Amino acid sequence: MDRFDENAVGITKSAFGYLRGLIQGDLRESDFAPFLKLTTYKRQTALKVQNYVGVIQTPCGTLIEILPKLYLGDEEALEKSRYQLIKMLRCLHSSPFRKADRADIRHAKMPLLEVYITQFLAAINQLVKRGIRSDYSREKKNATYLKGRLLVTAQICKNAMHPERFAIEFDEYQVNRPANRLIKLTLEVVMRASQCSKNQRLARELSFVFDGVPASSDVHSDFKKVKLSRGMSYYHEALSWCNSLLNGQGPTASSGGFNTLSLLYPMERIFEDYVAHCLRKNIEEISGEGAKLKTQSVKHSLVESHAGSKIFNLRPDLMVVNGNQPVCVMDTKWKLIDASDRRNKYGISQADMYQLYAYGHKYLKANDRKELMLIYPKTERFQLPLPDFIYEDGMVLRVVPFDVESSQIVI
Repeated sequence: MDRFDENAVGITKSAFGYLRGLIQGDLRESDFAPFLKLTTYKRQTALKVQNYVGVIQTPCGTLIEILPKLYLGDEEALEKSRYQLIKMLRCLHSSPFRKADRADIRHAKMPLLEVYITQFLAAINQLVKRGIRSDYSREKKNATYLKGRLLVTAQICKNAMHPERFAIEFDEYQVNRPANRLIKLTLEVVMRASQCSKNQRLARELSFVFDGVPASSDVHSDFKKVKLSRGMSYYHEALSWCNSLLNGQGPTASSGGFNTLSLLYPMERIFEDYVAHCLRKNIEEISGEGAKLKTQSVKHSLVESHAGSKIFNLRPDLMVVNGNQPVCVMDTKWKLIDASDRRNKYGISQADMYQLYAYGHKYLKANDRKELMLIYPKTERFQLPLPDFIYEDGMVLRVVPFDVESSQIVI
């Protein structure tokens, strides 16, 4: 890929055609709508990525990394952004990166997809060391020996002229079970997708260990059949990676062909979970002794319908409570604002201001001081809190930066 500038890169015609086809073809009204948008850039047709980060691989082999725009500059800045993204993914709810090795990630000088694959292979390697679990599987055969239960009806229908054969049903202890089939398929997928010789070699070695296991032919069905009993709890991390790599994340989940790998995450969700994880550790320093952080609280709605039911739930990202009393409502926004741009209201959306007003009015109406907080990522153009915004009824809104690198809010 050729880099035009800090805002755009050029990709091959085949890769561009594939991505353009996704939003102009049969899928244009579904999963791809929030991810890609057709636009123009410097008088050329372009595709704009909208608030998703991660990696997507096209059928022609083009690998596209989408990183958070935290730093401007050279390849070192890209490495820094990649590391910060992975660090945030470690805090994303249900992300397999939650158990990823910190040292491996910090020193990973490789494309994001290879980082994903490296972590998956490490999880499978640990699983193999503990042993692949077998299970009893119900088998039916027309055999030359008697084993298990004789199927009388099948015996009469099929073997009336062959008394030397037996229609039987029996349980066989074997490694061919749903969890192992999913792992085998994922190993085959990453062998095709990886461009790192080390990862390819390890994937082949691990695939050999699963040599007696057929690759899954029905991923959805096999995931439904997986039952992690107490003796199989160590399979959990490996299967989390299988789910991410086979089913994808975000809007580009695989349709079943498994010719490419795509893992994309909504940046708004990543930022929200990361801020919550970091603030939970020191919320008392920010809001006083006894303060606790709650996420995604739903206690109030905007209005009631004519039938008396509550509609349009008000769900703030974060809320600080002391005892049972809310003391501060917070909302996170993944948007790069400019503290010097007063003419354009710093880049803050009017809808966000209305949203915080509704939160304060509903959740903090019993408080003398109604404190609201909008949290944006810290950048070169937004390093210190903006002057307070004053609503009516004593509501005060603070717009503050969150430093992703130091994992701290700036107040």
